Amino acid sequence: MIMSKPFTITFAGDTSLGDWYLQKPNRAAERERLEQDPFSFLEQTAALFKESSFSILNLETVLAENPSGFLEGKQYPNWDHPERTTKVLKKLGVDAVSLANNHTMDFGTDILIDTIKQLDRAGIKSFGAGSSKSEAVKPLKIEVKSGLKKNHVYVFTGMKASRRYREDYGFMAKKDKPGINSLNENRMIQKIKETRAEDPDACIVICPHWQGSDYKWIKAANETKCRKFIDAGADFVFAHGTHMANHIEKYENGIIAYSIGNFVFNSPGRYAKMDAPPYSLIVQLTAEHTDNGWKFQPAFYPIVTDNRKTGFRTRFAEKGEAAALLHTINQVQFIGENEEVLCEQNGLPAFILPPGHKNIKLTSDKVEQLLPHSELTKNTDLSEDDTFNEEVYNLEKIQNKIHHYLRDYYQRFAQNESVNQDEEKLKKLSEVIEKRFISHGFLKKFERKKIPFTNAFSFIDIMAEESAMRKLGYQNYSWELDRKTKAFRFADEINLRRPKTSSKIFTFDEVKDKEAPVVIKPVQSTGSRGVYLIFDDNVILSARSNKYLSSREEMVTEMHEPLEAVHHGYPTGQLQKDEWITEELILREKGSTAPPLDYKFYCFYGELLFVLEADRSDDTGFSVWNADGSLAVTGWQDEKLREGVGFDQEDADEALRASLEIPAPFVRMDMLKSHDGIVFGEATPRPGKYHLFNKKYDQLMGKAYREAEARLQRDLLNGKEFNAFKKHFQIK
Repeated sequence: MIMSKPFTITFAGDTSLGDWYLQKPNRAAERERLEQDPFSFLEQTAALFKESSFSILNLETVLAENPSGFLEGKQYPNWDHPERTTKVLKKLGVDAVSLANNHTMDFGTDILIDTIKQLDRAGIKSFGAGSSKSEAVKPLKIEVKSGLKKNHVYVFTGMKASRRYREDYGFMAKKDKPGINSLNENRMIQKIKETRAEDPDACIVICPHWQGSDYKWIKAANETKCRKFIDAGADFVFAHGTHMANHIEKYENGIIAYSIGNFVFNSPGRYAKMDAPPYSLIVQLTAEHTDNGWKFQPAFYPIVTDNRKTGFRTRFAEKGEAAALLHTINQVQFIGENEEVLCEQNGLPAFILPPGHKNIKLTSDKVEQLLPHSELTKNTDLSEDDTFNEEVYNLEKIQNKIHHYLRDYYQRFAQNESVNQDEEKLKKLSEVIEKRFISHGFLKKFERKKIPFTNAFSFIDIMAEESAMRKLGYQNYSWELDRKTKAFRFADEINLRRPKTSSKIFTFDEVKDKEAPVVIKPVQSTGSRGVYLIFDDNVILSARSNKYLSSREEMVTEMHEPLEAVHHGYPTGQLQKDEWITEELILREKGSTAPPLDYKFYCFYGELLFVLEADRSDDTGFSVWNADGSLAVTGWQDEKLREGVGFDQEDADEALRASLEIPAPFVRMDMLKSHDGIVFGEATPRPGKYHLFNKKYDQLMGKAYREAEARLQRDLLNGKEFNAFKKHFQIK
């Protein structure tokens, strides 16, 4: 059996010996070192490179001696002496450099092309830039060996840059123009997929360069971009450009180092000023063929790159410094305790994520550590764009972290054999886990055992989706009934009793003095805003507040503010227009001033889930009944629940009959119970405060909605016409 040393590839970050930076008078000592002993800046890290099979770094400079003609307006134009720099790189053992960064085009295309040629003459490969886009996009291809086995590692790079670099400075390569490769997300994903298809066993590494993120933690949008690269088939992301180490994440089957920072970058740096950790990372990727196939394992070596601390001598971090960096990283992305992640490799402190290790532990006390701190309250002043944007950024980051926390948690269950082989355990899980966090592979485990994944249903999700879909042109026909005048015409068509109404639309000023008994109500409102039951001039019930008013003047006062908003062009969410109708006042008992009981039937195309019963003359509570007549606890204002009268099945049947005439999976039929029967009040396509339903009823309603969809689809395929509905509403 042939034994061989594992193949290792070393990745280092932003590199420049600093001919331009060290010209300043206060850097005379460093300038003299650069001329006399340039290797001194990096000699303390050299051993790791010399022991590597292949080494790569990001060369963030051009190779030219005191060039002129740098781009107008471009800050910090950077250059390094060609012969000196290539000699140092060769002595270090550098085999290739990335050129997709924000300095290699500082002096234009000719200097860029000359830099590439000088690297080539020195036997150093370059990638990420070229004489055309086709050259710039090409990955670095490395042949790796383990014993008699061979494989490939592909390294892609590109710069995520501002419009200034793309358009004003013209950094990006084009079809017939030299330049660097842009980190175009769609193109990169396509290249990853093509490479994976052509070379399935290869290792794919992406090395983005973040322009404009100096001494900062990268933005959530860039985190998402990196995860998409892993989703597309990449194995690792080792980014750079921030001049400091960023967090590390174990995501799906890949590992992301969001920035490895600097290697040797001979500017003074702004670590202290920006409150940035004075560390960066060197990555050593080990490639080894085992009985189980190829294994690629990265080790992250912390280095100290704050030149003010090191005297311009990049060095490996001591164990205590490495622990401090791990603590800082864990505040942003938890990757593990010291004893799990921080170990010794090649006699140096290194971060190694064990096989199968994920970025988050199961213990709940770690969740708080993941979340950014925010002082946001309902009274926080968000008038300044910067303050508002910061809170939006925090919100996105919190959501992302919770999402990845749970998706990672699910994967641990999915990979646990004792769970996968136990049908009862899977059934128990199916009652808890949610669809947004379950992977395709995990879902198939439930499908193979024919375990229904009931927790996938959510009425809350469906309501949010429908709102978005309506903007895309999707027509939910229950919304056609939201306007009361149209709903009443439909009720007449299907012989559903409803209150007699005026055919005319009034303004509030025209309707407020209508002769009693009468109901006045807006044509379109929510939360019963503007609905008044006028028994006589001195007994008026406000449906919104469930309070009796003693005069019409009190009613006018109550409506003053919402009407002012409508008349000035900024209507509230509860009153949209000054359009009103009059309606027959339905009484609970003859001659009574008590309003009828209000029943809201939650109808899912012919199926009843539950009923809400309210007494508008008493606002102290209401009742909720399951379809079988038992009391329900839905989570919707449970503190106001009380035992009421109950509903009659024949009344429920009337609501359900109406719902079967509407080509929509859900509608809430709001009915009034008078002394001589049930009367249709209105149809509600989306119940107010639906988000307050507890998890149990959210799932039940989601399941009922999807089952109703299936019944509706079946009826449509069997030729059901819905003629009564089509007679009054436009079908798009």
